[in-house]
Amino acid sequence: MQKKRIPSGPGRPERAVFRVLVAALLTLLLNSCSMVSFKPAVNTSREEPAETGSSAPASVEPPTPAPTPSYSQASGAGPAANVELPVLPEAARQETRDGLLAFAEHWFELVDYTYQTGDTAPLKAVTTPECDVCGGMYGRIPETYANGGWVEGGLVEVDKLESAFVLTPENRRQATMSVRQKVMVFRDNSGKSVDVVAGNLHSSHMLLEATFTGDGWYVDTAVLTGWPG
Repeated sequence: MQKKRIPSGPGRPERAVFRVLVAALLTLLLNSCSMVSFKPAVNTSREEPAETGSSAPASVEPPTPAPTPSYSQASGAGPAANVELPVLPEAARQETRDGLLAFAEHWFELVDYTYQTGDTAPLKAVTTPECDVCGGMYGRIPETYANGGWVEGGLVEVDKLESAFVLTPENRRQATMSVRQKVMVFRDNSGKSVDVVAGNLHSSHMLLEATFTGDGWYVDTAVLTGWPG
C-alpha cells in the first residue's frame, strides 16, 4: 500500500500555526492597551488660592461723633440755648481763702444759669432761702419759664472779688465784690416783651457771707451794700 506524501511547501499545518501566532500577538496587544491609564495633563500654571473664611475682616471706621450744640444767648426769637450747668471746681471745696473766692465765682455762675434757664434748684442747693438778693430769682424767674416765656439778659459781671477770711460772730466767712447786672427783659411765650428791668451802668458793692459745711460752702446771705465811693 502506497503511503500518502505530505507536501514540503507551505501548507495547511504551517498556516494554522501562523494563525495561532497572529491571534496570540493581537491578544497581547489588546491586553497591553487596556492596562494603560490615561491621566489628565498637569496644569503647571500658578493658581490663586481660594478665599477662606479665616481672612482678616476689613477695618471699620469709627462713627464720627456728633458735634456739640453751641451755646446761644436769649433774644426776642427765643430763650438761651444749650446752657451748661456750672461745675463746682475742686478748689471751691476747700476751707481756705482761695476756696471761698472760687466758690463765690461759682455762685454767680449759678445765678446766671438761673436767669437763662429758670432752673433755681442748683442755686437753692447752696443758698439759704433768706438770701436778700435771691427773692426775684426764686419767684418771678421760674414762673416766667413755667408759663412758656423766658428772660433775656440779666447776666451779672463780677469784679474785685476779695476776702479777709475772718470769722464773723456767726462763724461765717465774708467775701466782697463789685457787681454790675445787664438789662433784663421778660418775654411771654410769643416772645413779646412784657417787662424791662434796668441794669446797672456802674458797679455796686456786694457782700456775700458763707459757711463751710465740710463738703463745701453754703451762702447764708448776699446783699448789696452800696455804690462805689
